[in-house]
Amino acid sequence: MAATLRIELVEYRYQSPRTGAWMSMYDVVVKVVDDCFAFVPTAACRALILGVLGRALQLFPHIDCYGFHVMSNHMHLLIGARTLREKSSYLAWTLREISKRFNKLLGRTGSLLEQNRCTQVVSPEHALQRLRYLMGQATAQFLVRHPDDDFFPCSTPALLHGGAIPATFSYAGQEPLDCPVRIDRLPGLEALTPRAHRDLMWQLADGLAAEARPRRKKAGTRIPDPETIRRLDPRTRPRVRTRSPKPVVHGDAEHIEAWHEAHAAARDAYTLATRAFQRWHDDPSQPLLPWPPNTLPPAFARTRCAVGAGTG
Repeated sequence: MAATLRIELVEYRYQSPRTGAWMSMYDVVVKVVDDCFAFVPTAACRALILGVLGRALQLFPHIDCYGFHVMSNHMHLLIGARTLREKSSYLAWTLREISKRFNKLLGRTGSLLEQNRCTQVVSPEHALQRLRYLMGQATAQFLVRHPDDDFFPCSTPALLHGGAIPATFSYAGQEPLDCPVRIDRLPGLEALTPRAHRDLMWQLADGLAAEARPRRKKAGTRIPDPETIRRLDPRTRPRVRTRSPKPVVHGDAEHIEAWHEAHAAARDAYTLATRAFQRWHDDPSQPLLPWPPNTLPPAFARTRCAVGAGTG
């Protein structure tokens, strides 16, 4: 139960700067199985990723997309959703389409993506930290000098220069659909003018480049030619696999404690509801107990798509 029970800390909801709806923010990390470089940043890879992300925002218009970054063997999404079920449905469709289309592109079958790691972000400050982390993915790994040079599919061009990211999506045998990837404002930044918002994003990007420069020189690492990376075999794997532990929430110590308390209470409530259902099954005169609010039951969490990845 604990591994599949999704909960939401509703006290950290916020109003979407775009729609005004109350929602929660989530940092989603999805890894390719066996850490293979399935997302080598070729033109075909970029087109598929952007097309799926753009079409997903058309099909799920109440989802906010604050940022994304797709490295060769994993992807990051920073999204807002009104409910856990809405988030699960959005991720189920998005990751299934990515899996299906990349399996066809690479001539493979079976699961492409591992079950995702989805973590609630509980404050505007931590949200900006997560966006900065996404922007610095390639810079931190010494693949580019500056986030503005990033050639991986990512939201950085929209953040630095404004506007949506052009993309198209095609169903089999149909004309391509124009579906630009919309990048939404983070909560807390809605009052900034477009120019002030771009200036803030450039400050983040310049800071990331400045931080990476001395580390790169100390390591003696040269920035690779993008074409060299694009020619990598998708079956390539990293020499060293490093996985950081998944935090329960992106927040401070008090937020983490609040999550553990809420999760424990929800787990106990599910146990009581399950036992009540078992008693009712034997004797329909017995009362049923509802599942606790602001949770996603394991039966509805869709932990495994038909093709590819979990959708927590």
